[in-house]
Amino acid sequence: MADLFPDAVRDVRIRYIKNIGSCGPFAIITVDFEPLPDGVTEFDFVNLIDETDLPPEFATAVAEGIRRELLGELDYEWEVPLPQAGPDALAVRVILTEARWHEVDSSEYGFRKAGGLAVRRALEQGAAGRREG
Repeated sequence: MADLFPDAVRDVRIRYIKNIGSCGPFAIITVDFEPLPDGVTEFDFVNLIDETDLPPEFATAVAEGIRRELLGELDYEWEVPLPQAGPDALAVRVILTEARWHEVDSSEYGFRKAGGLAVRRALEQGAAGRREG
């Protein structure tokens, strides 16, 4: 399972924006997923964004959303965990390279959901890259 991301998956872009009337989740992120060196099995999150450009709690929420998705921890009973989810899936480095937020509409919840969606998108992009290569 430690090879969930055997190759780097770059520029995974997520726009989690919901218009639910007055205000809704607004989170835009770009992350890279990289395999860790052999034998390293700990989740490594690197935030390259200055806190003047993204509140630290939103970066922390991205990391938490990614970690929860990798472990299979779900917010709702109707969600389906990744088949690969579990402690071994945490053997990955994730680098937050870009993010946008909105003063009114952004929340930790929105950035946590964006992080979880980034895992699924990265797995899709990685699988597509292996099929093409």
